Amino acid sequence: MEEAPRLETDLQNAFTEWSIDEIPTNDRTDAWQDVLSHSYREWQVPQRLPATFYASVKQHDFAGAGIVETICDPCVGQRKRAQVRHDDELYVGVQLTTGGRERFRIGDSGVEVTSGDLVVWTTDQEVQFEVLERLHKVTLMIPWSVMRERLPERKQPPSGGKIESHTGVGSLLAVHLLALSNQIESLDQTVQASVSRSTLELLGIALSGQQPSATFDASAAMLRRVKDFILRHLHEEDLNPTRIAEANNISLRYLHMLFQRSDMTVSGFILDSRLHVCKEALIDPAFQRLQISEIAFRWGFNSISHFCRTFRQRYGASPGDVRRAAPSGTSGSDADIV
Repeated sequence: MEEAPRLETDLQNAFTEWSIDEIPTNDRTDAWQDVLSHSYREWQVPQRLPATFYASVKQHDFAGAGIVETICDPCVGQRKRAQVRHDDELYVGVQLTTGGRERFRIGDSGVEVTSGDLVVWTTDQEVQFEVLERLHKVTLMIPWSVMRERLPERKQPPSGGKIESHTGVGSLLAVHLLALSNQIESLDQTVQASVSRSTLELLGIALSGQQPSATFDASAAMLRRVKDFILRHLHEEDLNPTRIAEANNISLRYLHMLFQRSDMTVSGFILDSRLHVCKEALIDPAFQRLQISEIAFRWGFNSISHFCRTFRQRYGASPGDVRRAAPSGTSGSDADIV
């Protein structure tokens, strides 16, 4: 298809405007998938579009974020695990629907939005949308790194779901996003940073009253699965991020993104988990005949000096001190020998 490369180039500009009218009928499904992917991260359009399908997109850069205005006829799109894995950066999408009707679906549940509704979603989730009536919407696409920098009190990305947009702060945010989309072309680059700070502060206040949605928990389930794998393999010296990602059929970047949401690193979780099980073993009578070095090696440490140093940093006492302080301690026995 000849149009796709041109679309990719165009959508990287500071301001773009695209219409499906320019695309040959047979190429419209692929072209629409390309436009969605370059506007909202990677999406898949699983159903061929009818010849009468209409869509247009305007995209603006906005102080490190993006504003996307979209009009489209009924269609379906999805971000499955394959698309989510390809992302190397987490984004938060804040969508204001200004006309039409759309349904988001995660697992067995979903949320439906109509004119005036605000919905939040994140790019580390598996999600499907279905446009039910010709849709008009404005979406603010914010890198999580930018949002976290400007809202330092927010430690984790927002949960997906609706924001109350008909009263209170949510109503102010909806009006603000609509005005922003109408005026973004006239905003000088020198003032966009200030406007962006105001936008994110308003968003932060609106999110503080958001009710969490149980439907947007795909990444949490994957994180639990990965952690369970790590805990089952703590005893293996070669347990590392690359092996963990391969064993769970996810990319290394997605693995690090999962732990970023929990404000930790993969290696940090492995180390903390190993230290915890070693500490439990040191005070467990069932392991009292094992030397401290044997306990450390049993759960994946390959250097006793590294184990003792990190153990003291974590618990404020040496492994020997912890063992001797336990009610069933073996003070003075060979088990204290490193």
